[in-house]
Amino acid sequence: LQHDPDTIERAERIKHQVVSHPDVQKFIGQAWSTVKSLILDAAADPSSALRIRVRDGLLSFGERLNTDPELHAKIDGWLADAAGYVVRHYRREITTLITDTVSRWDAEETSRKVELQVGRDLQFIRINGTVVGSLAGVAIYAVGQLLVIL
Repeated sequence: LQHDPDTIERAERIKHQVVSHPDVQKFIGQAWSTVKSLILDAAADPSSALRIRVRDGLLSFGERLNTDPELHAKIDGWLADAAGYVVRHYRREITTLITDTVSRWDAEETSRKVELQVGRDLQFIRINGTVVGSLAGVAIYAVGQLLVIL
């Protein structure tokens, strides 16, 4: 049966007829809806076996990723390749998305949010800039005075 072309062709025709039948299509659709609903319900329930297994699997994978340098390097390589692919093939879409998003930002609101998030750091940057600028000014002035004296 596996090697007879006529039998294989007849079996394929029968399979196609069965799968194409409206009742079978309806059954497949209902089965998929039921399975999908079960998966979504299990995903929403924190104590479901699905959530517990997925969580445990992710934790185990994370631990292995931390302790296995070879796996870590392999995943890094895959991610770098994927990022490169996305940038090469979707450069314009990414640029448009970023440009459109930033252009919709309100300048005052964005400035306020940035200052709230990094305000203390900005203050240190301002102070450091003042100190470094002052020291540079003193050094330049001192060198200038030395050149005048000599």
